Amino acid sequence: MSGPGAAPVWSRPVREQAVRLKAQAERLRASAEGMTLPGPEGAALRLRVLAQADRAETAARSLERAAEALGEHEAVLAALARRRREGGGAKAAG
Repeated sequence: MSGPGAAPVWSRPVREQAVRLKAQAERLRASAEGMTLPGPEGAALRLRVLAQADRAETAARSLERAAEALGEHEAVLAALARRRREGGGAKAAG
């Protein structure tokens, strides 16, 4: 939050986590490419690492979608907060 009445910024940490997961997926893929273990065990380990990279990328995409939705909600909350400040606050009912 940047000040009183400002809308919270929930999407930022979600976007940051998505970036971290993408970087992790890249590191995992590079690691899998560099593996030189022979035989079926080596192939199985490479496949497991690549599967983990796929899961990290899938999670990153999900987090990006969540951050987008949060950003839209944040915009609505910011607009409501502005309207409330400009209108002098909530009116008493009755």
